[in-house]
Amino acid sequence: MDTLVDSSEKTVRWLSKIRVFCMNKLHNTTYKEGKYWASFKNLQTKRNFVYLHPTKNQIRIFTRLPDGSDQNLTSTPASQNWADMYPTIFTLREEAAFKVALDLVKKSYHYDLSIN
Repeated sequence: MDTLVDSSEKTVRWLSKIRVFCMNKLHNTTYKEGKYWASFKNLQTKRNFVYLHPTKNQIRIFTRLPDGSDQNLTSTPASQNWADMYPTIFTLREEAAFKVALDLVKKSYHYDLSIN
């Protein structure tokens, strides 16, 4: 099975950096790739705490964080069931926003832990 078929070399590189960050800084996490999505799972809660949709020029990062919890987030465009689990999204479009992306991934991880 091909994975991340919509991605580019650039977005795969960004995704790799996010993966290294999660594996080194966030305890008890696993990573999974599919045809269009990647996800990080918190092994303690047994839930994915972020979903990532990489395309050629950006990565859409769906978080568990509630609306209004961070100025860099927008409401998810997803359907109701998905939106209940991942109500906010951040779109990584440039290397300069990478620190923001990592911070939001970390916040989503900790938020997931807090709603046990």
